[in-house]
Amino acid sequence: MRFRIAGGQYRIGGRLPATRKLASQLGISFHTVRKAYQQLEEEGLVEARAGSGFIVKDAAPLSKSERMERGASILGAALKEAVGIGLDEEEITYLLDEQISLLESEEDQTKIVIVTPFRELGQACASQLSEQLQRDCETAALTEVSQHADADLLLVPFRHVKQVLSMNPRADVIGTTIVLGEEALAATSRLLDHETLGLVTRYSDAIAPLLAEIRAQTKFSGQVLAVSVDEGDSYVASLVRQSELLVYTPGAERRVRPFIERARKHVELTLALASSSVERVRSLIP
Repeated sequence: MRFRIAGGQYRIGGRLPATRKLASQLGISFHTVRKAYQQLEEEGLVEARAGSGFIVKDAAPLSKSERMERGASILGAALKEAVGIGLDEEEITYLLDEQISLLESEEDQTKIVIVTPFRELGQACASQLSEQLQRDCETAALTEVSQHADADLLLVPFRHVKQVLSMNPRADVIGTTIVLGEEALAATSRLLDHETLGLVTRYSDAIAPLLAEIRAQTKFSGQVLAVSVDEGDSYVASLVRQSELLVYTPGAERRVRPFIERARKHVELTLALASSSVERVRSLIP
């Protein structure tokens, strides 16, 4: 975070990602993120504002002598560790040049933000792109688009492109296709109208849009029981008992696992960007 603030990714007056959101993206406790933010606050890089989160401050720059003193301490400690593991002078010089090149290339990276109608979809797509493109990808809800005015690419499901363009007309908005897992759709399409579909998601904001998409693609018009495990798993057992088919998202899999054996039939509902959308994004990145 220090590096990204220094590099301008988080600008003065800008807000750092919410602690819970960043923790979810990184797969760590939000307490860990909050502790890191508080450390940045103690260092004078950010300040906590009630109702706004952590804001980047216009911190007074260190003098040249202070920078040199701190830099010497950091590099000295790193060099001692490098020598301690057996690296010679030539190897250390090579690694130093390599790391400088990596930092320069990271500064030039395109900022990619995936805008989705619900969090779990954004997290799944960001993870997919990060793995396939070897790039950091951020996520944002439709209501958070204005917070990413510095984004190079805003990736948005086609049905929301006009909405995002009106909110951020200067950004390069790229329409994408979202793909739901065919196995789950195939199983749902075979349900009879008097049967019940059980849907379990990680967050509650996924239920309505996912259900609408499932019905649109499978024409299933029967009863649906839906819960999110983010609110607890006390209703999952009852949902499983009453459903002919249990469908759950990857984010809910761990919490659903203890109940799967009781399900008549179950299948995971994967969430992803279409391969054509991934390749299109790849072609747009310098």
